[in-house]
Amino acid sequence: SAGIGRTGCFIATTIGCRQLQVEGVVDILSITCQLRADRGGMIQTGEQYEFIHHALSMYETRLSTETGQ
Repeated sequence: SAGIGRTGCFIATTIGCRQLQVEGVVDILSITCQLRADRGGMIQTGEQYEFIHHALSMYETRLSTETGQ
């Protein structure tokens, strides 16, 4: 394992959660592109990209519920 697939998902999800907290929006494509620029191959499959979208969607729903928005 080169540490770029699942690790990339974890890092992207963490960055996305922080971005949602601070900015209220998240740009998953931008996060992915930056991670790939830093370390080629991060987030290797469509399924991993979909996982990030799903995880951040769930997080956004929970964040909205907690803040009453």
